[in-house]
Amino acid sequence: MKAWIGLAGALLATLAQASPELGKLHYITEEYKPYNYADASGTPTGFAVELLQLVWQKTNTPSQPVTIMPWARGYYLLTQKPNAVLFSTARTQARDPLFKWACPIGYAEIVLVGLAERNITITKLDDAKAFNIGAVRADVGEQLLLNNGFDETKLMAANRLAQALKMLTSGRVDLVSTNKTTMEQLIVEQKLDPARFKEQWVLSSEQFCFAFSHPVSDELVREFQTGLTQVLASGEYPLLHSKYFPAPAPAPANTSPAKSEAASTAPTNTSPAKSEPASTGATN
Repeated sequence: MKAWIGLAGALLATLAQASPELGKLHYITEEYKPYNYADASGTPTGFAVELLQLVWQKTNTPSQPVTIMPWARGYYLLTQKPNAVLFSTARTQARDPLFKWACPIGYAEIVLVGLAERNITITKLDDAKAFNIGAVRADVGEQLLLNNGFDETKLMAANRLAQALKMLTSGRVDLVSTNKTTMEQLIVEQKLDPARFKEQWVLSSEQFCFAFSHPVSDELVREFQTGLTQVLASGEYPLLHSKYFPAPAPAPANTSPAKSEAASTAPTNTSPAKSEPASTGATN
C-alpha cells in the first residue's frame, strides 16, 4: 500500500511539472530531408522532429502529433491559426516580426543551383535576374528572391523541392533557389549524378527555428525555448546532429538564450558560391 501511495505521489508530481499548454499546440512541418520528413511507414521523423521530441522530454510534454503538409499550406496556417508551430522555419529579417521564435534548430545556406552543362555565369546577384528560377512556394528560397527585387513572373513556384528539381532537370527553369544540404540529399536520393549540378550563388546563410503563431503566449514560447536550450547544451544534441549531418554540431556556447533569440541577419550576401564556406549546421 505504501509503495502504491509513493508511486501515485511521484506520478502526481510529474504531472504537476508537465506542460499541458505545449501539448495544445499544432505542430506542422513539411517534407524537407534531413530535417523533417515521413519515413517508410508515414511517421514524421528527421533531425528537427527528433530535436522537438527531446524538447518535449525536457518540458515534460507528452508526445504530440506532427502534421506534414506542403510548406505553403503550413506557412498559411501559421499566419491564421492561434496555436500553430511551424518548423524548420528560416528566421529572416522580413519574417522576424510576423511570428514568435524558439531558436536555433540549426543553420544552413540558401543557394542557387543550376545544371553544370549550362553556360551560366553569375558574378553578382543581379545577373541571376535574367534566368527562370524554381523555388518551393512561400519557402525562404522564394522569399529571398522576391525581397531582392526579382521579377515574380520569372519565378516558378513548386509545392515541393522534388518538383522544383524536376523543373531544373527538364529545362523548365535555369536555376533552383533552395537549402544547399536538402538539395544535395534529394539529388542523391533520386539517384542523379551530383556532378550534373553546380552551385551558382549563395543567397544567404540562415538560422532555422521553431516559429509560433503570434497569439501563442510569450510565457509558453519561453518555456519551449528553455527546453530547447537545455537540449542544445546537453550531450544528446551532438549525438543527434551526427546522426543526420557529417559536420560537427555547433558548440554549446553558441546556443545560449541570448544567442538563440537574436534576429536573423538580413539576406545581403552577394558573394559567388565558390567563395563561400560550406554550411556546418542543421535547416526552411
